[in-house]
Amino acid sequence: MDRKQNLNFDDIVKKSKEAQDEKESVITLKDYLDLVRDDPKLAQTAPARLWEMFENAGREELSDREKELLQADYRYNLICNELYGVERAVEEIAEYFKAGAKRATTAKQVLLLVGPPASGKSTFVRTLIKALESYNERPLYRIKGCPMNEDPLHALPRFLRKNHWDPERAKRLGVDEPIENELGIPPIQGELCPHCRMSLFSEEFGQYYNKETGKEMWWQVEVERFRFSTQTQDGIGSFEPSDEKTQDVGDLVGHENIGITNNPKYGRNHPNAFWLDGALQRGNRGITEGREFLKKGIDERLLWVFINVAEEQEIKVYGSSFPHISVDTVVIGHCNLTGYKEFKANSAHEALHDRIYTVPFPYPLRINDEMRVYEKLVEEESEYDFGKIHIAPEVFRLAAIFAILTRIKESDMGVDKMTKLEAYNGELADLTDKDQQPVDLREIVNEGQFSDDIAEREGMFGVSSRDVLAALNQALAKIDDEKGCLTHLNSIKALKGVFRHRMGYEAEEIDSFMDSLTSGEGSSVMEKFEQIIMEEVSKAYLETYGDLIDDLFEKYIRESEYARKLKRKYVKGSGSGYKRDPVTDEVLEPDYKFLRSVEKFMQVSEKEADIFRGEILELKNDRKEFGPESYRPLRKAIEDKVLEDAKDNLHLVLSTDRAKEDSEQKKGEQIFQNLIKKRNFCEVCAKEAIEKVTEILNR
Repeated sequence: MDRKQNLNFDDIVKKSKEAQDEKESVITLKDYLDLVRDDPKLAQTAPARLWEMFENAGREELSDREKELLQADYRYNLICNELYGVERAVEEIAEYFKAGAKRATTAKQVLLLVGPPASGKSTFVRTLIKALESYNERPLYRIKGCPMNEDPLHALPRFLRKNHWDPERAKRLGVDEPIENELGIPPIQGELCPHCRMSLFSEEFGQYYNKETGKEMWWQVEVERFRFSTQTQDGIGSFEPSDEKTQDVGDLVGHENIGITNNPKYGRNHPNAFWLDGALQRGNRGITEGREFLKKGIDERLLWVFINVAEEQEIKVYGSSFPHISVDTVVIGHCNLTGYKEFKANSAHEALHDRIYTVPFPYPLRINDEMRVYEKLVEEESEYDFGKIHIAPEVFRLAAIFAILTRIKESDMGVDKMTKLEAYNGELADLTDKDQQPVDLREIVNEGQFSDDIAEREGMFGVSSRDVLAALNQALAKIDDEKGCLTHLNSIKALKGVFRHRMGYEAEEIDSFMDSLTSGEGSSVMEKFEQIIMEEVSKAYLETYGDLIDDLFEKYIRESEYARKLKRKYVKGSGSGYKRDPVTDEVLEPDYKFLRSVEKFMQVSEKEADIFRGEILELKNDRKEFGPESYRPLRKAIEDKVLEDAKDNLHLVLSTDRAKEDSEQKKGEQIFQNLIKKRNFCEVCAKEAIEKVTEILNR
């Protein structure tokens, strides 16, 4: 097989060497100070760097409608291509990082993402980690050899820094004000870790300690570049508590170095007596992820370690004589609702409650957002051969409708769940209750989120996207070996069967899910499927009457103009253009019956009919070209009229149990071909659709 030879591997190797040489270049602390003076953001903290990533990636202001639905103002580009429908949560997290960048008190709380399983909490953290690993806004520097990627500014003499400013000692060096003023940065936070203090400045081992003068040559401290990396655990730490018996606080704060502590020459007071290899040290300068953060049975000491890091930017290595070690990391914990509810209900943890910044992380509540999840994970990231496999139109939509029906509550405002679901998706211009009274969409949204119990808010319960995807993938796997189609009925069948293989749902929940699929009153997926399939087949049928639709549109305009002409009061015009009876020569009336037969499908009352016709004619006169596509509501009304007039004929055309004339048979074949050529059906799902519509018409 011929392969493109576009890459010059020698050139790739050469550039790779150059990149490594650049990364491995070492400078002194004095050189680094010059760099910071030129670009003060080199010295920014971890929260500031995360906010910088959000800010530089950009954000999109939501429309007024979306602001009502999503309860957020912006969609952040850093996240929006990975997660959908969580704009409010992402905005709250971005604001948390922004506060942290300003060193506000909000950022002194642990960030905790709380939501149902598979709502995207871990995906959000992975997206942040991926962004950190690709961070290239400016180079990152650390003290060479530091196990914690130490901020080089920690090696500066304390008396030169704002928080420890000693004007007398500084004056001896010719320094009149804290060095932060010269560099243009906020006060330097943190101190050298024990390892660096020993290796740099100790009298016995310090490579920058002048034994002759007894002085620390801090300006010669070597500084090197580094990158965030999950594999090397540079700036990215991760912690997941184990069971109560084996969980170890050392996994967070570092472990004892037995080779040093058991050596009489050194003992426990030696700076290398403990490894600085905990998740928090690994996450220094970046983020530390706390998985299953409030897992049942978690040792409270672990939580207090996290809290102290958030509040004081310090950790204590248990069992050591080390002082508190400075750490600059953003702690992001995430957990499911069960652990969160138990933790919140325990009054013994009140002091911890006040130090955690909780962000609810729900499932999507909009059809379009949920569909994007399926499209991304099925069509873009799976390895199915979609040259062989076809997915019927609206299959993902039906699956999304099912998922969201299980995530929303019945409204007390007279709005059924299917109507609410469509309103959430922005499909309804005006929302009304069962008595056709207007309902404020904001009140419906707020009603769904109004509960002191976070688990009772819409989006925090129901079927997960993971379960729906499991059903769809199971159905796809069955047809993967040969050319086939994931039809609407196959997908519904798969959704019904998937819960036989899932744990964590109560029997009552599963019964409720089955109702949402097949037997809800006006709010089931099966009823929505029948509605969708009727619309698709009807459109394919109407496409066989394309010329008729155009003719009736023109007739409506013509009859409206004639009706207006007859009703003129002051400017009658000439007598030409009037329709007359060929025998009596009397002026004939407009075809009001036809006009009203169209207008009823737009809910235009007879009282308002003249006004509506006048507005249509004004619209026509304002445009050079005016046809059926110029005003879709009118075209749709004409399509509905044609379909209503032809229902019996459609039944006849689709029926398989009676003899047909050639014209009817050709019409049926044309509908089948229109589904394939114009409606994106294949032969398999087109056949299923026609059989289903025939069944519906036979009821």
